[in-house]
Amino acid sequence: RSASKDMNSRISDSANSSLLTSRINLQRSRLNVLEERLATGRRINRPSDDPAGAEMVLNLRTSVKQLEQFRRSAEAVNLKLTSADDALSGYENMLDRIKTLVSRGLSEVSTPETKEAVAVELESLKNSILALANTRSGDDFVFGGTRQNAPPFDPLTGLHAATTASPQYVQIEPGSPPVASGVIAESVFSDSTATIFSDLTNPVAALRGTGNPAADRATLTNTMGRMSVYSNRASIAHATVGASSNAAGSAVANLSSSLLTISERITEIEGADFAETAIGLADAQRALDATLQ
Repeated sequence: RSASKDMNSRISDSANSSLLTSRINLQRSRLNVLEERLATGRRINRPSDDPAGAEMVLNLRTSVKQLEQFRRSAEAVNLKLTSADDALSGYENMLDRIKTLVSRGLSEVSTPETKEAVAVELESLKNSILALANTRSGDDFVFGGTRQNAPPFDPLTGLHAATTASPQYVQIEPGSPPVASGVIAESVFSDSTATIFSDLTNPVAALRGTGNPAADRATLTNTMGRMSVYSNRASIAHATVGASSNAAGSAVANLSSSLLTISERITEIEGADFAETAIGLADAQRALDATLQ
């Protein structure tokens, strides 16, 4: 009987010791979890902390990556459109100046010296427009459209690039139709009959005199009409760029707002309440200390 009693006592002591050890380990585990939450500021540090919450956060982070890609596209398009808008404004100013110069060349009181000065300035404007037509935004030609392997016009001759181009469209918001990322050079600096560069070569020759005053005057008069054609085309292009720019700017704002909302939702799901965690940590430490004592 005494031996049986001693055995029962040893089993009871062993069970109590095991229970106490389990309780201590559980309290230490809780303490570690709370310390990690306090250190990271997150309630969910691994999927096992909250499987359902972790899955929601994973899905939200996937959405964030997709929206960030759209926002980068929208920002790139907006930057390119801004460059196009600035270039078109400069171009329209140059066209106005060309009209003024040609009108001066047509004046009956124009002297040979005046006409030569006009011719020199027209040549300078032609070169400036050529550089403007080949404007870049980052690695892209602003007026290149789908043709980005060559400038729209040869920098030396002003001739069209060998390959044709089409307007480039980019989707900048999920579920929305693509927007034009600009206009192509062919729709701005040329038409079916000529380019502005060839149309500026003729009046320069006429101002310097070809030996046929009547033909030279007709060339200058025709140049005035051609500049009006280019002004009209530039105005249409400017309107197109403005509409796309408004769409891109709106997309950037919408995407930024959506990303902020998702970010707040992620924080709401996985974020730890600092005060609550600190109180829980203190309670867990007291409980552990009491158990150990």
